[in-house]
Amino acid sequence: MRIIPTLALLAIAADRVVGLETRELFHFSTSVDIENSALRPDGSLLLTTFDQGRLYTLNPSVPNPEAELVAALPGATALCGIAAIDTDKFAVIGGIRGNYSYTNETIYTVDFSADPTNPTIKVVSQIPNAIMLNGMAALPAHPHVVLAGDARLGAVFRIDTDTGNVEIAFKDPLLTAPSNASTPIGVNGLKIAGDYMYFTNTAREIFARVPIDGFGQKIGAIEVIAALNDADSYNWDDFVVLEGHDVAYLAQPDNAIAQVSLDGEQNVIVGGGDDHKTLVGPTSLAITQDGKTLYATTRGGTVDGSVYGGQVVRVQL
Repeated sequence: MRIIPTLALLAIAADRVVGLETRELFHFSTSVDIENSALRPDGSLLLTTFDQGRLYTLNPSVPNPEAELVAALPGATALCGIAAIDTDKFAVIGGIRGNYSYTNETIYTVDFSADPTNPTIKVVSQIPNAIMLNGMAALPAHPHVVLAGDARLGAVFRIDTDTGNVEIAFKDPLLTAPSNASTPIGVNGLKIAGDYMYFTNTAREIFARVPIDGFGQKIGAIEVIAALNDADSYNWDDFVVLEGHDVAYLAQPDNAIAQVSLDGEQNVIVGGGDDHKTLVGPTSLAITQDGKTLYATTRGGTVDGSVYGGQVVRVQL
């Protein structure tokens, strides 16, 4: 995630932002689910997928971008969270996907610093007691250390990508899914901004934050920022936080991006309603350093009988 200290807030009318320009830059021609994304220093995107552990890159600045394979990470059928831990170096979560659970949960590093087209890939840690790792973020004071949320355990793991050391930083009931949840996914998206770890909980339909110290330890109670206005139709996935303006943008499957202020006000800014084709199952957001452009990824799906592969969609703010 990129924290943008200055960004003009968007004008809101009737719970919608008016006049946002969107453009689909790319979609997979087959049923490839894009799970998460991160921006590289050169402006290209890294895309984690549920496509046999494949990590892709895409340059959104060229006229007709195409996703190019970076690597298939060993021992994984699905890749989830991704976080920058150094200049052009990333930590990635991967594992063997099951039914709301994973085996061989693994943290990798993908390092482009020596060669921007041929990264060095290492297995940092395997986490046998993890069930379903999802979102991940680096600690600002110690960026080689990442926090990763486990959507089934209701726990946040702390992983040192230099040493491979893994431990549970903290657990909390608000990180879990309720026992009767039809979709048993608790903590999902996870980001760090300022002195807080922000997260979405899919099953509880909330966007929340918890104060942490420089080592990722919980030092206060969880604060629920917002609960979904229309919980029967949507949930929240990954997001970006704009620290200087107390606002976040959240991927809102099945078909929208929401703007949520840190006082809880919610507005759909892209898609939603009957618009099921602009965003077909949004999963993650990345924002450019100048704060003017969002990139949304999607899982794809079937709309009006047509099958859509995972998309990358540009949104001009």
